[in-house]
Amino acid sequence: MTRLSSPIENLKNHYKVVIIGSGYGGGIAASRLARAGQQVCLLERGKEFQPGEYPNNEVKALSEIQVDLPAKRVGACTGLYDFHVNKDINVFVGCGLGGTSLVNANVSLQAEPRVFADQRWPKELRDDVNTLLAEGYRRAEEMLKPTAYPQDFPPLPKLEALEKSSKYLNENFYRPPINVTFEDGVNHVGVEQNKCNLCGDCVSGCNNKAKNTVLMNYLPDAKNHGAEIYTQVTVRQVERQNNRWLVHFQLLNAGQEKFDAPTMFVSADIVILAAGTLGSTEILLRSQQAGLALSDRLGHNFTGNGDVLAFGYNTEQNINGVGFGNRPPSGREPVGPCISGIIDLREQPRLDNGMVIEEGSIPGALAPILPKSLAAASTILGKDTDEGLGDRLQEKLREAQSLTHGAYTGAVRNTQTYLVMTHDDAAGEMYLENDRLRIRWENVGKQSIFQRVNDRLAEATRPLGGTQIPNPIWTNFFGHDLITVHPLGGCILAEDAEHGVVNHKGQVFSSNKGTAVYENLYISDGSVIPRTLGVNPLLTISAIAERCCALIAKDQGWTINYNLPSAPTSPSVNKPAKLGIQFTETMRGYFSTEVKDDYQRAAQQGQKDSSPLQFTLTVIADDLEYLLNDPKHPAKIVGTVTAPALATEPLTVTNGEFNLFVVAQDQHETRQMLYRLPMTTESGQTYYLEGCKQLHDDPGFDLWSDTTTLYITVYAGDSNSNPVLGKGILKIQPVDFVKQMTTLKVTNAASPTERLQAIDRFSRFFAGTLSELYL
Repeated sequence: MTRLSSPIENLKNHYKVVIIGSGYGGGIAASRLARAGQQVCLLERGKEFQPGEYPNNEVKALSEIQVDLPAKRVGACTGLYDFHVNKDINVFVGCGLGGTSLVNANVSLQAEPRVFADQRWPKELRDDVNTLLAEGYRRAEEMLKPTAYPQDFPPLPKLEALEKSSKYLNENFYRPPINVTFEDGVNHVGVEQNKCNLCGDCVSGCNNKAKNTVLMNYLPDAKNHGAEIYTQVTVRQVERQNNRWLVHFQLLNAGQEKFDAPTMFVSADIVILAAGTLGSTEILLRSQQAGLALSDRLGHNFTGNGDVLAFGYNTEQNINGVGFGNRPPSGREPVGPCISGIIDLREQPRLDNGMVIEEGSIPGALAPILPKSLAAASTILGKDTDEGLGDRLQEKLREAQSLTHGAYTGAVRNTQTYLVMTHDDAAGEMYLENDRLRIRWENVGKQSIFQRVNDRLAEATRPLGGTQIPNPIWTNFFGHDLITVHPLGGCILAEDAEHGVVNHKGQVFSSNKGTAVYENLYISDGSVIPRTLGVNPLLTISAIAERCCALIAKDQGWTINYNLPSAPTSPSVNKPAKLGIQFTETMRGYFSTEVKDDYQRAAQQGQKDSSPLQFTLTVIADDLEYLLNDPKHPAKIVGTVTAPALATEPLTVTNGEFNLFVVAQDQHETRQMLYRLPMTTESGQTYYLEGCKQLHDDPGFDLWSDTTTLYITVYAGDSNSNPVLGKGILKIQPVDFVKQMTTLKVTNAASPTERLQAIDRFSRFFAGTLSELYL
């Protein structure tokens, strides 16, 4: 399996372009600016999932859920399924390399032209609708390859049911273009894809290589052209430093947070925020709190794109709308792509009364909970669209069948899932509370459009003979709260800072008034969209991102090469990922620039002068076998160093080197642990730290002191060939050692057994070496 992401220890100090986020906005920016010949680094908060790794059962799905509740966060911070629970509206987004494209329903439709006539869009963009924006749509379609569900593929019951509803409503029905592949082969950026197997699991992650996520096109194209991609990196804020931007980030799942470590940073000439509506807004809000001058409109004009989720439960016909999950596809009736049909009710006399109704599929990983959940929701919230004693009896029999034999039978088998997009007033607000993003939008669910949607869905369910269930939280009991999978706004495009956060190019306004901008700070994602689109937004987000990149290239004097196909720079070989191991440690002590020839005197002088030095470092060995068997036992180091004598702010360590238990020269009974740390200050100054732990059995019990004492030398430059700046001694405190043990982590283990075996091997090597030396 070929990975797109690189090990974090390869991260450089500075790049021409740093992109934050990897969804449609970030993936497009990485592809296009790498194609323009620029040095591009992309940082993604989530993990890299490749087809075959997405959850396909209830247990695996639960392990990938993170929930941001008002009081706390539950679940892993890199969980694929990212839920944000708020008082008025809840949001679901994807967290992984490829962003929400990994878990969306693939529909690629352009917004109605009247949407762009709205005065909330900057005049420059409105003037570009038929030129640069149209070209953006075309470029996006060229890469995402949307196509309608083929006529020669098997008929889909849920699609036929939606068409039946459309005829009853007497409204426009068609098969929309979707980002799904329906033939086998190598695609236009050199990625092998399979034709859709009709499993219905699009929104839990496509394990069949058929879904045209950003991971299948823009991101591999970016890597083909030299972009570097790093995952499990969460950006906290951006800061302007002289003529550079500093991107402050934390490593996730490395254990640094257990030591309350400061953020690391990477610098860039150009920064493009593409962390999604929630992510980009949160990063800028935090940056604003730290002193970055921005528009007061930051966080405003949030919209859920008029999203409504509902069900036509227990109808009189087969729908077959539950995905396969972990069940083999052979012999199963096709479910189809998540969305394959649409009832298009746009082009109303009043734009904001328009809507689209699409059918959906529920991932098979959720199948076990569906019978009881839908039966309960039907009892409490449902509105039966047909009547009669015989009909009621048939409904009860189907419901009992589902409850007894599961979601692929009876009432659940006959349930239609509806996904609706319409127009709300885009009046939500995002803000920080206790350093976490929250959303307020009082009475949003009581807007009249949502009742109209509910009424239309009841009509759509009537010809199917089912019970219409509204979104379970859209009720009086829950205050008519909503849930959206299409959050937009918060950093909206506008003609000036009094009305928005970025100009028509995506450049961030540099104050709360006027048109002045930060020339090299951009936003390129759904957060810039100033109003509802009334249809699935992915293609419009992509078109605006394409336009943004074209304008960046024009302003910089770059040329983007759009030629296709592209291919990897080296042949891809699907080698199994090697077992690795990593841990994080903190050491504290004192350092002196006055004493340069004796560690002990330097540490004493540093303590006298109140000159501490502390680091929190993550030691990473991507190949456990190499670490254990190579005589130098090498690994890499990343992290931070806090040393007031060097800089007022923490220094960042990248591309550091570590050697475990190296035989000391001419001292066969001595082992050394060696540290070599290139350090960079926020102003760009470089230093180099060499450290050594000396392990030798002297009289008395010296094992603890030997393994926890580091003798350091700091050089005034980027290597040990520069002048010595000072020396000192650092130690591991017992409480930090206990924390360090909890950060020991095996990477790329295929199973818990393999993980335990790897830890056992490393522990035996570590303990065995110490035993050999001291016992």
